[in-house]
Amino acid sequence: MTNDLLAAPSAPEVHLHSFAHALGDPVDIALLDDPGVSGRLDALTAEGLRHCRVSERSAPHLAAASARAALAAADGLVPGAVVLATESRAPSPTQILWETLRSVPLPRTPGLVVSGNGCGNFAPALRAARGVLLTERVPGVLLTFADRLTTPSRYMPDGDTVMSDSAASCLVTAGPPGRPSFRVLAVATSVQADLVPEERVLKGARTIIKAVREALGRINSSIPEPERGFDWFITGNYSATTRRFLTTAAQMPEEKAYSPHHATHGHCYSADQLITLATLEADSRLTHGRRVLLLASSARSWSLTALERVDPTPT
Repeated sequence: MTNDLLAAPSAPEVHLHSFAHALGDPVDIALLDDPGVSGRLDALTAEGLRHCRVSERSAPHLAAASARAALAAADGLVPGAVVLATESRAPSPTQILWETLRSVPLPRTPGLVVSGNGCGNFAPALRAARGVLLTERVPGVLLTFADRLTTPSRYMPDGDTVMSDSAASCLVTAGPPGRPSFRVLAVATSVQADLVPEERVLKGARTIIKAVREALGRINSSIPEPERGFDWFITGNYSATTRRFLTTAAQMPEEKAYSPHHATHGHCYSADQLITLATLEADSRLTHGRRVLLLASSARSWSLTALERVDPTPT
């Protein structure tokens, strides 16, 4: 199954900008009272993981903190809608949305929740934000990702990593915002919802490679000048082995894989990509016209997002 976001010839450009995030406190994973992590501690450390983020604040408090910072960076832009992505269930997604809107505060702003894709909610949430932006002609959409651990252990076997409490936000607007931004070139998703656990053990690597490359093929068939390739590759904060595998699956050279926070942040659910993108934005090597490929994945879905850096006065 596929579900791709391709820009229609007459559709306005969609841009991401005004990034912000809110993280829990850094905690050495060796100090966690967590049998799931302690049982894998040596392996996790060998894979480059050192800290995760632990917060006493709830998911809506983290979401509101990142949203307020993003809106402050947007110089007064008032969004016409909010898209919130979360996998947290305490409180419920509905309550997370209401509490976030009240706390930002945007109590009269329509919102919707995106969920069900595990740590791969980045692309579905972006698709939802783009749809609202272009169909309802609002001045902008606030896109927020927020999760706080609700499972007994922070260890996540898929990706061999440690989960963190976190939130990240940005603004999604039509047309260049007059500041550095990322233009959305395309999004492509591959899904295999009928991949049962026993098949994942036997077919996991082959399934992922096939799914990612099918999505990459659709990305390259829809963006201008696909022969230019991509200058940077971003995925989740997984173990070093997992990140290398996903880089290979996306046919990207290892030296273009960008993961500055895996040791310090742990895996921030679907916020990983936005947090890393914000860091890359501040990198002087990322100049006008450079392209970035993001991979957001879960156990049964794999989404690629192609972005292009846009500076208001290219040099």
